[in-house]
Amino acid sequence: MLLAPACGKDKSAAGIDWETTPVQSVRGMQVAEYNKADLNMQMRTRAMDTYKYVKDSVSLTREVYSEGFEVYLYNEDGLLESQLVAEGAEHITARRRDDWKAFGNVNILNHIKGERIITDTVYWDKEKEQIYTHCYVVMTSPQGKLQGYGLTSDQRANSSTILRPFDSYGRVVKDSTQFYIDTVNFVGPMPLIK
Repeated sequence: MLLAPACGKDKSAAGIDWETTPVQSVRGMQVAEYNKADLNMQMRTRAMDTYKYVKDSVSLTREVYSEGFEVYLYNEDGLLESQLVAEGAEHITARRRDDWKAFGNVNILNHIKGERIITDTVYWDKEKEQIYTHCYVVMTSPQGKLQGYGLTSDQRANSSTILRPFDSYGRVVKDSTQFYIDTVNFVGPMPLIK
């Protein structure tokens, strides 16, 4: 008899604002995506809250990653190719909509090319497999430094373009034997085969 009121319709839920009340909270979340047996992507966050609500007659699901957000992308050889680190992220899904946004001191590193992109907010177009922003961007590489407003790139940060560059400079390499070493995936000198 004591459980009967819990099974009935809860009248106190009518006053809940579902846009600000999570239906799910996860702490210490790690996700891995595999392509057959090969690791393709890893995602880590300390906190994720999921909100489900209706706005303008459209049912929305919003996932908020509020305590740090990290994504690691691996190439077909299994090497860590790109890494995104941000203070937070947001993922909104609805009918024909799948929007990702990382925000707050966003750092995108391409370990294989030695390039780093720093900006405040970056968006991911999953369908086009592109990332972009309209914010101030600083991009550094072994060839120099670029800065400006707006950026488009493939999702692995292999080919990035600053849309409105200014005060950028390159580095003149005088030694033709100088090259960049991928320190994340470097396993040491290769032994000589006799």
